[in-house]
Amino acid sequence: MYTLVASTVARTTDGVLLVKEGKEDVQGTWNLPGGRVEEGEDPTETAVREIKEEVGVGVELVGLVGVYLGQDAFVDGPFLSITYLGQLSGDPRAVATDTVEAVEWVDQQRLNELELRSPYVSHAIYDANERTFSKDVIQSVIE
Repeated sequence: MYTLVASTVARTTDGVLLVKEGKEDVQGTWNLPGGRVEEGEDPTETAVREIKEEVGVGVELVGLVGVYLGQDAFVDGPFLSITYLGQLSGDPRAVATDTVEAVEWVDQQRLNELELRSPYVSHAIYDANERTFSKDVIQSVIE
């Protein structure tokens, strides 16, 4: 059984947006903004909700980057991450919660220096730079 999660790659000329995890089992690792898809929620709703909860801004999902298989200490068993490309509607900041310690625009050259929560993070960032499926594909994924 896989846990379904949704995440978002947001980029600017300053880099890609990452969150520093505050959850106990993955604390201090870096991740794309995202989280578990709740019962009755489609992944696009999850991606939008998680951006708001973790970085305090809205997001427009403009494409589908890909679907990734991963596993880490916080998720019980393997997970599937549906990863979107998004454009933020404001300046991101760490929201005061116990799940996110920091929010940072990270230059892609620095990615190798960071401890990422899962290898899929760097794969998704690379894929977002190389190719992204059109917004129409997002709708077909959730139908």
